[in-house]
Amino acid sequence: MSSESRYLIEDWREFLKEGVDIDLGEGEMYLYHVSSVPTIEVFDPAIAGRSPQFYTKQEYRTWSRPRVFFFTKWGQKDLTIGQIGGGSVYRVKLKKSELYPIYKDPLRLSYPEMKEKYKEIDPHGFGMFNTWERVAVLAEKLHGYKGFIYPQGNNPDNIIVSLWQKVPAEKIDKPFYK
Repeated sequence: MSSESRYLIEDWREFLKEGVDIDLGEGEMYLYHVSSVPTIEVFDPAIAGRSPQFYTKQEYRTWSRPRVFFFTKWGQKDLTIGQIGGGSVYRVKLKKSELYPIYKDPLRLSYPEMKEKYKEIDPHGFGMFNTWERVAVLAEKLHGYKGFIYPQGNNPDNIIVSLWQKVPAEKIDKPFYK
């Protein structure tokens, strides 16, 4: 085997690993974030919420809770704007069980009967008027969720995660997009 073939095979194996490492087994997954900030050690939603980027401004108009957005696949693009700008790539590792599937809503947290439960937790809260906030509060306080997982634009091949709790970041020194 030539050295070129060996490198091609090694590159292919690395590519395959990048594409499937969302699922680490035992219910864990990697999430990816592209940023122009080169020195992130912890993703803090409070910091991210102070200066939303172009692609998150619409999300914040719908729901103002500070959160950080992540892709679930290596090289994934935002459906509305394509590739995310920024040369710094990060990943975080979470348990799948820490993410609430908001569009499926298996615990029925968005249902009207959960408003009373929400009032017990936060009697004067914004969630009485914003379903996203109500579901997030209930998901976090009652079940320990750290964020939502959902298909962007209802596309099941483009899964996005938004986290409202701090998580440590690991920098990856290679381009997210090829």
